Amino acid sequence: MAGTPLVGRDQELRTVLACAAGSPATGLAVIGISGEPGIGKTSLLTEIARRLRDEQCAVLTSASDVLGKRIPYGTITALVRSLPAERARAEALAALEITGEDSGTWFGRACDQVVRLLTALTAARPAAVLVDDLDHADDDSLSLLTLVLRRLTAAPLVLVTTSRSADPGLLDRVEEHAEVTHLVLPPLTGAEVTRVVESFLDTAVDEGLAREVLHRSDGNPFFVTEIARSLRELNLLTVDDNRARLAVSPDAIRLTRGEALLRRVAPLENDTRLVARAVAVFRRVRLDQIPLLARVSSLPEPTVAEAFDALLHAGIVIHDDTGYRFSHALVGEALYQELGPAQRRHLHSLISARLLDDRAHHLPVDLLQLAWHLAESAAPGDHRAVAVLTEAATEARTSAPETAAALCARALQLLPVNAQDRIPLLALQCRILARASRPALAVDPGLAALKSLGPGQERTRVATATISSLFSVGRTAEALALADAEVAAGSTPTSLQAQRAVLLVYNNRYPEALAEAARLPSLPITSPAEGVIVHEHLALLTSFLFQHDRTVEHADQALAHSAGHLMLELQALSVCASITALAGLVHDADWRYRRAEDLATRTGAHSFRAERQATRVTLDWLGGHWDAALDNIGRYLPDMAASQADQAQGALQAIELSIRTWRGELDVAARLAALPPPRSTNISRLHAAAQAEHLIAKGDQLAAYDLLRASIGEDLEAPYSCLLAARMIELDLDQGNTKAAHDTLARLTEVAPTRVSPWSRTTIARITGVVRNDQDHLRAAAAEAAQGGLEFEKARAQLALGEVQALTEAYITFQRLGAHGLRRQAGNHLRALGAKVPRARSKTPGLLTTAEENVARLVQQGMRNRDIAAALHYSPRTIEVYLSRVYAKLHVSSRLELARALDAMQQR
Repeated sequence: MAGTPLVGRDQELRTVLACAAGSPATGLAVIGISGEPGIGKTSLLTEIARRLRDEQCAVLTSASDVLGKRIPYGTITALVRSLPAERARAEALAALEITGEDSGTWFGRACDQVVRLLTALTAARPAAVLVDDLDHADDDSLSLLTLVLRRLTAAPLVLVTTSRSADPGLLDRVEEHAEVTHLVLPPLTGAEVTRVVESFLDTAVDEGLAREVLHRSDGNPFFVTEIARSLRELNLLTVDDNRARLAVSPDAIRLTRGEALLRRVAPLENDTRLVARAVAVFRRVRLDQIPLLARVSSLPEPTVAEAFDALLHAGIVIHDDTGYRFSHALVGEALYQELGPAQRRHLHSLISARLLDDRAHHLPVDLLQLAWHLAESAAPGDHRAVAVLTEAATEARTSAPETAAALCARALQLLPVNAQDRIPLLALQCRILARASRPALAVDPGLAALKSLGPGQERTRVATATISSLFSVGRTAEALALADAEVAAGSTPTSLQAQRAVLLVYNNRYPEALAEAARLPSLPITSPAEGVIVHEHLALLTSFLFQHDRTVEHADQALAHSAGHLMLELQALSVCASITALAGLVHDADWRYRRAEDLATRTGAHSFRAERQATRVTLDWLGGHWDAALDNIGRYLPDMAASQADQAQGALQAIELSIRTWRGELDVAARLAALPPPRSTNISRLHAAAQAEHLIAKGDQLAAYDLLRASIGEDLEAPYSCLLAARMIELDLDQGNTKAAHDTLARLTEVAPTRVSPWSRTTIARITGVVRNDQDHLRAAAAEAAQGGLEFEKARAQLALGEVQALTEAYITFQRLGAHGLRRQAGNHLRALGAKVPRARSKTPGLLTTAEENVARLVQQGMRNRDIAAALHYSPRTIEVYLSRVYAKLHVSSRLELARALDAMQQR
């Protein structure tokens, strides 16, 4: 409440201010403040804002209410608007203006502008984002804000939220990337209640009065003030010797928290109370809505204006940047609940009727506001309400899919279960949820719509969205069954048949997939968009089937179909770059990636970003730029998780596990290995190769062998089977099982003519040379890898070759990559040959930054990562990143080696 001092919140205030002060060193800090209504969350947040501004911190503020939850991007727009007018603020607000363009492009541009704004703010000083009433923030704002925060984890930024719930979704979404502190505001103590009452009454109070207020308010600061106010206005207090006390026995007082709250409006004249109730239905009003308030209240406009001024004078309604609202949400809620459900619905109905009438007369009406009032008032079977809700959902579907999906759900509630009008709504809901990356929620409405949708373009769109959603949530058998049914029904577009062909591989129906790969290119293509989609699927399919020459051909065909359509060109380049990169076609993927990045920069488009990010990381991994790969994995994973880009996310998970394992960072690798493996049929095999390497590093060769054998397929038909089989052969040789090694090599040799990618050819040549001790094969493997841009594979072939020059090059490569176990092997071979081992880089303490050295010293003391994180106020993930850098700089691969290295430094 305005005028009520902030009492009893010193500890919470210190916690928040300490997090803000430490943010330049720790990066993003998140504090969630929760508690019941009236407990003082808003007052605390106001004081936090004041104190942070006094410390020259940039502060963005936003408050939400029930109506705010219905406004797409309302919360994040309010945050931006709270800043002083500057160019970056204007650009961010312009980006948040909802348009009808593609959702990926719009969302990406809006996200980038907000990130750019916050980055600029935090470049010179810390910044704070304060969100009041997070429970009422709109879902679209939460989605965008989550992604923004994940991309700013290293910035000196503090997010402080208030909510009635202790664990709203936003905090769950960012907890993986930042330390989250939960503060639950407790009731005030007796002494604190006394201070509040004395401040309100402007006099000392006796113990009996303070005790009675504490009892009736339960220590809630808002109700402490309201009960004190009611006692004074009811003349139940007296002042003797400058000390207030009760004038009657406590038993004679009939005053609860709810009664005290309603007394705020009880003294109002009847007309003013009617207007207050109408405002409670609006939640927020503008002065230009006074005529609408008059119509809803059935009062003359001058009377409403006078009553509105009375509400302002009484402090019941206050003004802020967005209009007029109740001084406390509890006042509005009490008035709203006082109306009763029937009267509330009646008032919402009056408002919606007036807005519909204005719309019929071509007056400007906020469609989403109209939809909200209709959603609150419409009766089942109200087809006009369904039409408006559907229109609003359609308008919001591209830029605000969360809001659009909720509008669809409400419209469906108004229709009988057997109504034909449900079918297009279910179809729209499915497509919206699929677009919003909510595949699990998109499946049921999609399947329901398909039961009644006839043949045509809409059925194809819904079927495609449903199949993709089933695939995304791992229900690949159901996805294929639906695709089979659509194809069997006839008149199936080529794009859906291509989608089905990929699903055949995911369901291990390889012979059918091969037949489809041969048949599909001859089918008709009706549009450039379909041409891009079909050849993307065929590129992926042929990649699975090791027909990598055809993979490149289909990637080129996809690009050819996109000619003259920039967004289609971006799609063809981005998707096919990721396909060829994961196939090990480094040079092909590289030019597609560079061209896609250039196109995205020129157009400002953000679609297919996950595919380009996966390509960048894969190219860095295969090309021997492991530090860059790890840095980008840390940057890209939040984006991928937010957009549910499972394929790209799984690829990065497998690549990071591989790098961490080869570097000997087994603590970090163990955490990655414990995550659920990717579901994608190709990425799951790539992950299996990395997982097997991790098991070997742990000393569990048997489990690694079993995993490899289960992953290669009976006829080595599984993706990455060359890599998997080669590692099996090496394990057999290590265990002295030469016959098993030769048998597996024979199987690999049999399929070798069909494996045309440099990665496959390199692997087959290297393992053949190892088994047969054939130097020519090993030289061919090294040359093939060098020509294909496969730096790590080249060094592995050189290590197996065992010649001085090759070993020297391999040593230098392994040293640069941080693969110190392999580096030591190369060094040992060089020493055995009497050759000079390249000099290792200096291990001076100056290599480490201050933060890295702090982390390293605590590791030396035997502390665990989580304890180090708590001691230094970092997240556990940040500690892992620092340790990775320390290991690479000091050329160590374990905590024990690190401790020894630091001991040696101290002795020098």
